[in-house]
Amino acid sequence: MFCVGRHPGNRPKEAVLPKTKKKDGVEQIVAKAFAHPLRVQILIILNERVASPNLLSQELDQSLNLVAYHVRVLEKYDCIELVDTKQRRGATEHFYRATRRQFLTDSELARLPKSLRPGLAGAMLKSVFDDIEEASQSGTLDEVDDIHLSRTPMVVDKQGWSEVSSLLSDTLDRVLEIQAESSARIASGDEVGILSKVHMLHFKSPQRKTNSASADEAEPTATE
Repeated sequence: MFCVGRHPGNRPKEAVLPKTKKKDGVEQIVAKAFAHPLRVQILIILNERVASPNLLSQELDQSLNLVAYHVRVLEKYDCIELVDTKQRRGATEHFYRATRRQFLTDSELARLPKSLRPGLAGAMLKSVFDDIEEASQSGTLDEVDDIHLSRTPMVVDKQGWSEVSSLLSDTLDRVLEIQAESSARIASGDEVGILSKVHMLHFKSPQRKTNSASADEAEPTATE
């Protein structure tokens, strides 16, 4: 599963997907809208907040012309929509937000060309690393007592792999339900919301090469 920002549970109605010459559907739309990792980075930002190509270019450290081009592509495929315009120094600045879920099921991801997958994953991981770096530098990463940080290497069979994937998918559903419930409580009360980030990763790790010579050596002690 691949999810950027929103999940199907967050949006009651899907935007109408534009037709292509040969066939419609998620495979065609994602293949064209996500054909460049910069578009994924743009979508990640626009799923969180409204921004203009000018603001996006500054945040992503890319040229305005390049960002504006990819914004037009995303708008063409109904991944984003124009929500506001402002006059800036005699020019009109356009502001966009994401319109539809950026969510792929396992079967949809399997139909994507393999050449697109590294770009999708790379753009998502960049966002994850940026979030962690920002929280670490600002001091909010360990500001509260009940944070969750875990790393769990495992060896599983095919059934175990599927069970972990299903568990994480269900967990994501529940996380988004909690978000909706929290939003309702915040809207009806005086409590200030806490901006938090939840990242979930489950991936195949490469096999480690064994070294028979080093394997026979004792583990170093803490004083060595």
